[in-house]
Formats: sequence, C-alpha cells, structure tokens
Amino acid sequence: MKVKGQRVGVITFTNAASDEIKRRLLFDPVIDVRTIHSFAWSLIEGLNRDIREWLRTDLTSDITQLQAQEAKGRKGSKASTERLSKIESKTKRLQNLPNIKRFVYSPTSDNRGRDALNHSEVLQMTAHFLQSKPAMQSILVGRYPILLIDESQDTNKNLIDALFAVEAALKGKFILGLLGDMMQRIYSDGKEGLGQDLPEDWATPSKKLNYRCPKRIVALINKVRSTTDKQHQEPRSAAAEGFVRLFILPSDHGNKSVAEKAIAGHMAKITTDAMWNEPTAIKTLTLEHRMAAARMGFLDMFVPLYEIDSWRTSFLEGTLPAARFFSDQVLPLIKAKRTGERFALARLAKSYSPLLSQAALRCADDKQKQLHKVNAAIEELMALWKDGADPTLLHILRCVANCKLLEIPDALQTSASDAIEQALANPSGEVEQEDRQTERAMAIEKFLDAP
Repeated sequence: MKVKGQRVGVITFTNAASDEIKRRLLFDPVIDVRTIHSFAWSLIEGLNRDIREWLRTDLTSDITQLQAQEAKGRKGSKASTERLSKIESKTKRLQNLPNIKRFVYSPTSDNRGRDALNHSEVLQMTAHFLQSKPAMQSILVGRYPILLIDESQDTNKNLIDALFAVEAALKGKFILGLLGDMMQRIYSDGKEGLGQDLPEDWATPSKKLNYRCPKRIVALINKVRSTTDKQHQEPRSAAAEGFVRLFILPSDHGNKSVAEKAIAGHMAKITTDAMWNEPTAIKTLTLEHRMAAARMGFLDMFVPLYEIDSWRTSFLEGTLPAARFFSDQVLPLIKAKRTGERFALARLAKSYSPLLSQAALRCADDKQKQLHKVNAAIEELMALWKDGADPTLLHILRCVANCKLLEIPDALQTSASDAIEQALANPSGEVEQEDRQTERAMAIEKFLDAP
C-alpha cells in the first residue's frame, strides 16, 4: 500500500474519537483517521465545477418548492415570512454561483461567506457523487482500498448507501468494514436495519468476549438484548462478580433527587460500601439528551430544536446553524469580554464580525473608527445583562443584528428583524399546522424565547 500511495481509511464520529484512535495506532501513517465530514470533504474538495452544478440543481429545486408552498399558503403568516426570507436568500446564492471560482469548507468551524459550503451539503454531495460518478468511485478505491467505519449505526444513511454501491460495483477491489452496535444508535439519520440483508459474501463477525464488565453486568446486558438482536457475550473468566441493580421509576416521578438519594442508600446496604452515601463519590451517566438538558438547566432552549426531526441530528452534532451561532460565536465572545481576554476577543471579532471583514475595512475611510464601532457594538451587547438582567436569546440576536456585530445565519434572519411581529399582528396569519415551514419557524421562536 505504501508503494502505491494507498492507505487504510477510518471514519469516526467525533474529533475526540479520531484523536484517540490515532494515539492508539501510534500515529501510523498508513492509517488515515478522519471524522465523517473531513472524509467527505477530502473526496470532493477541488471539484468546483461539479459542486457548482450540484448546488445549482439543489437551490433551484428548493426555490421552486418554496414558491409553490408560498402560492398555496396564507399570505402574511409566520410561515409565509419564513418562506419569503428563504426564497430571497437562496435566490441570491443561486445568482452568485457563477462568480465563485473555488468553494471552501471547514469540518470543524462555521462556514461563512458566499463561497462556503455547509456541513449537510458536503455529506449530500459526497454521497451523490459516489453514487453517480464512476470516476469518484475509482478515486475513493485508489486512495482507500480498505475503509472502516466506526459507529456505523450513526453514520449518515446516504453515505452508507453510497459506500455499499461502491463495494458492489468494485467487488474485490474495495473492502468495506462496518463497526457498530444498532442498540447504541443515537442519531436519527443513520441507516435503519444496518447489518440486515447483507450480501451473502459479507463476513459478520461479532464480539463474543466482554473484557470490560463484571459478570452480573454482562448477564444484565444479555438479558436486555435477548428480546432484540439476541447478541450474547461472555465475561472474562477472571472478571469480578460485580453488583448491578436496575431501578425503574415512573417518568413523572415528583422528586427525582430524593429518589436517587434513596436508591444510593439502598445500594450502600447491598454492597456494604458506605461510599454510596457520598454524592461526590457517585458517577452518574445521563443517557438521554432531554434528561441532560433538564438536569443542566437548558431544557427551554433544547426541546424546540430537538423536536424537529429533520434538525435533530445536526443539532446533537453541534452543526445546526441556529444553535451554533450562539454556542460558537456569541457565547465565546461574551465570555472573553467578561474575563478580560483581549486577545481572544480580538480574534473572535476578526473571525466573525462583518464590521472587520476585508470588504468593510477596504471601504472604511478610517480603520480605527471601524474598530471603535466593534467595541461599541460589544458594549451594547454586554449592556443586556446590566443590573442583573437575564435577556432571552431573541434579545441577544436582535442586539447583535442591529449593531451588525456578527453575521446572522439564514435560519435566524427573519427572527432578527421585526418580520415575525408583523406576521403575528396580521389577523390572517393563523398557524398552518400542515406547513413544515411553520413548524420550524415556531421551533426557532420558542428556542429564542429561552434566556
């Protein structure tokens, strides 16, 4: 493989997992470990003509669909406002495509600018090109004759289907390995039934020996799986017997902290281990995202976006633009200002503020005055917390938009203006329950109502 310039490709889900795999492999140069977005971009980067044509088709289709919905929908409603904003944004992007010579993308940061692709587009394009372009299949196999996918149960289903198509088309030249556990599936855009109806020549090894868990825990796992995939594991012969108890409480239990304390006391008696009575000695694993949001105090902003099926995966991955705007730009900027980290503040402003963009600085007669504008905008933002106030995300968004401190993502453009209020004030703007645009607009509205 070294002679041919080939490598074993490994796709994993997070940067942390990627770094850990590299470390365990002692940074072997023959093995190329990437996140799914990094892997996808490595295949399509530089295919500017193909990317442009894909975007032209996709944007045209989206605009046509939105215009059809607008023609049927109720004018002046919240859904109409959202649609018109999207039509305007997508039309501008479509018209600008001929002016873009080179498309850019970063798997680890926000993708801003007219020439930038978003995370979802990169995955969709890669899957489409692998399915429809034999040359792309040859490029993949020439680069990675062996490709392993970690956490395959959560890997984007379109990309999985595309890789299946490559394996079928180039059988014997391409080895595809899927590692995962369907019972540990987290994200909704993974392929359902992965592992079922595989080609007859596929090997299906399973992990029989559980190295990690005590015997009682392995027994419990086997019991749980006996009603689903019937996977059965054996503990190590030298494994401890272990203690495991399963306590099931009603989901609407009134006082969960009291119940947890009582359970800890019960476990202290069972195990004769007094440390169960020490809260700081207990490790708690929160398995469900909503539960984590409730326990950590951000349920109001979590639920509206999480409940939109088509947004759930990108929201949980941290790539949903509406949420990422606050987590990656607004929050770090506020923290840097509060802690007096001037260099971090300057870096964030330079990276994200349109007031300091190259175009803005070129047009400015006095660059120092432009810097004063940024400082004034930051002070205006920080004033929202004056006298102990607790502003909502909507107040923060509108402040940032009005002073042009940060570039507002398309998903929040309508909310950043007063268009929503106008739609709500319009008596004909009743909620169109059947309209997905309304559902999304309402989700954004509820999300922004959170402090």
